[in-house]
Amino acid sequence: MRLDEDYWSDDDDDNERFSQQKIVVGYALTSKKIKSFLQPKLEGFARKKGILFVEIDPHRPLSDQGPFDIVLHKLTGKEWRQILEDYWEKHPEVTVLDPPDAIQHLLNRQSMLQDVADLNLSTNHGEVCVPKQLVITKDPLSIPDAVTDAGLALPLVVKPLVVDGSARSHELSLAYDPFSLSKLEPPLVLQEFVNHGGVLFKVYIIGEAIRVVRRFSLPDVSKHELLSNAGVFKFPRVSCAAASADEADLDPAVAELPPEPLLERLARELRRRLGLRLFNIDIIREHGTRNRFYVIDINYFPGYGKVPGYEQVFTDFLLSLAQSKYKR
Repeated sequence: MRLDEDYWSDDDDDNERFSQQKIVVGYALTSKKIKSFLQPKLEGFARKKGILFVEIDPHRPLSDQGPFDIVLHKLTGKEWRQILEDYWEKHPEVTVLDPPDAIQHLLNRQSMLQDVADLNLSTNHGEVCVPKQLVITKDPLSIPDAVTDAGLALPLVVKPLVVDGSARSHELSLAYDPFSLSKLEPPLVLQEFVNHGGVLFKVYIIGEAIRVVRRFSLPDVSKHELLSNAGVFKFPRVSCAAASADEADLDPAVAELPPEPLLERLARELRRRLGLRLFNIDIIREHGTRNRFYVIDINYFPGYGKVPGYEQVFTDFLLSLAQSKYKR
């Protein structure tokens, strides 16, 4: 399976016929998201297919804007959520990417991985697990005992409990000893660290399409390092675009992508269980194994701008949504 191989197909003839109609996509995104996602190349591809992107003003009633065929959004806050839900109730014919209730599931790391755990996915192509984790909401002094009671092994990955789009919600630390745990600041999630060769697989989902890229991740922790290190070490955000491992000279056992059938099954199940069409899955392979994988994070509407060729894929996805709506 090639790294940049596409796992989707489209019908060029249907696309060509349908592109004669205008499809209006209203977008409600932060300025940072607009800059990274709505790039000129995407707008150009979309325009050729009859897709027009229109910015939504979240401070004005949605019914006074548009009309829209599709609403694409990634704003936070109860006010925006209520505005969108009220609009969707009055305009059920509009496709909302994605439903606010479904997105909420991914904004809390306590519930984020539950569907993966419930899936208990194991096939002849591999096994997909989640790391053992513990949620701490208060009283940091109780953390060492809670970790012992839960049977978690050090080191532990420390993540904020709430994912709200802020830089802080993506902060990552590694705790090496039980004494330092009481210095942490809840609410947070403690995840058992799994050695994975320092490589992370980011699996991007765009409707039925899947694209996988490699990223550098946290390095493995040896027994010697675990015994000789103490404290909590903060790391910069891993898996960023600058940390691409696509061209790196890696051990083939570490660099090999997860099997395509396993990813297709995982993506299909999570689309159904989560009720989402735009998300990415962060996956690691347990070091020393070939096909034992762990899902460590799921993100709604991730940084598609980091994915080579996303413009064409996203355009085809929007077109397929509009086609299916008008065929009904």
